[in-house]
Amino acid sequence: MRFNQLKLLLEHFVSCRKAMQAMYRRLELNADSERVRMLLAYLQHQEKENAEHLEDFISQAKQEVLDTWTDIRLEQDLPAKIAKISQPANMSSDDVASLALETSEQSLALLRVAKDELSMLGARQFIGNLIEHQEKRQQQMVHATHRLDDI
Repeated sequence: MRFNQLKLLLEHFVSCRKAMQAMYRRLELNADSERVRMLLAYLQHQEKENAEHLEDFISQAKQEVLDTWTDIRLEQDLPAKIAKISQPANMSSDDVASLALETSEQSLALLRVAKDELSMLGARQFIGNLIEHQEKRQQQMVHATHRLDDI
């Protein structure tokens, strides 16, 4: 379906983050390195918190913002693509960090398109705030990865 309400788009974004959490768990079970397992456990925790925060954020939004119609086609297979991602057992923390940034950027791309396409100012601001929060979380993840490398 081409036209979707903003609420559906946001729920799709949450499902992408939950798929990322499941991916990190799968990778953690397969990882050889204790450092990589620690990073993957951290990322799981972050994505769990992120999904919970997003659900709270959505529940606090004004109904007229959530009911806004968008002309954006959802990439339904993104959670499925995330579910199929695998890495070798000897993956490095850099491999994990790159994968985390790449998958996060893929899911954020949908929100960026939505922000550019929305005409309702309140909806644009809502999505803009959400994008800003997600970008800060990405920066925290990168900093945490670097701190782990320093240990």
